[in-house]
Amino acid sequence: MNYDPMREFAVKAFRARMERLGIDPLELIEAAILGRESAPSRQSPPTVHEILETAVTMSGDPLLALRIGEDIDLAAYGTYGFALMSCPNIGASVEFFLRYGHTFLESSSWLRIGHDDGLILRLEQTAGTNYQQMLVTESVFSNFRGMSDVLVGGSYEGVRGYFSYPRPAHFDAYEERFSVPMEFDQEYNQIFLPDQWLRQRVRTGDPTTNVLFSQQCEELVNGMTEVDETTAIVRRLLIHSAGKFLSISEVAEKLHVTERSLRRHLAAEGTDFRTIFDDIKNTLAQNYLRKTSLSVVEVADLLNYAEATNFHRAFQRWNSTTPADYRQQASP
Repeated sequence: MNYDPMREFAVKAFRARMERLGIDPLELIEAAILGRESAPSRQSPPTVHEILETAVTMSGDPLLALRIGEDIDLAAYGTYGFALMSCPNIGASVEFFLRYGHTFLESSSWLRIGHDDGLILRLEQTAGTNYQQMLVTESVFSNFRGMSDVLVGGSYEGVRGYFSYPRPAHFDAYEERFSVPMEFDQEYNQIFLPDQWLRQRVRTGDPTTNVLFSQQCEELVNGMTEVDETTAIVRRLLIHSAGKFLSISEVAEKLHVTERSLRRHLAAEGTDFRTIFDDIKNTLAQNYLRKTSLSVVEVADLLNYAEATNFHRAFQRWNSTTPADYRQQASP
């Protein structure tokens, strides 16, 4: 199985949350596996559905799945969390969440459905018992609420929640945590988000840093399926050093190889350091011009150009157009 860095962010955050709730993550995983009926089925790792049910059993707390989203620490999600926090508005954060958040839960995914005056997020699950699916729904909805609290505060006017299962015995805990109109015994588990709610500004929004964090996430996801492994690693190192880009010798040092060896590996993958370096700079430049109001001089400075004219020439070489014309063409 390929290493999934995006899911790793979520796993680390989940473990930290379990520990804060007094549950040992290793004991939890072991108990979830031992809870299976047959020995052969114990060879595979537990699903999130099994883990949540086991956690509720171990803790004796029927509200545990709901508590997971409380006091959420988005910084614990690494680059993904910082990207969410730097989005300009909650709508942009939701779109980012939909693009990358699907990697966090196996057998569960979000379906985005456009609506006349808002957006519907439908949680789809392809595994687990009805009870386990209820726990996953509680956990995911609670996490979404916790994330929203961090980003824009506690205003949820117009937001509505729908649940496919009957009203639970601990419904008062739903009312306390969600503070929105809710309906049960519905066809789907889903949330309706009105346009006016989606337009709220994120309190820590910063378009400039969002460009960097978003591109870092993109590089992580692309690297999961990247055949040319050395190229993907070099791209990630350069993105993470944006603002003070690493040289080829510094990249080689971080990879514990000689500069000559690094050049040879890249050549075997059909590329070279300068090509990767220019592509990273061009990608960031395009994003800065499209997504921020930074001047061309400021973009040049962020990309380590001593003179804006040098950046202007490089951008025109890469894109056959000037930065100003590119921005104008890219604007909606």
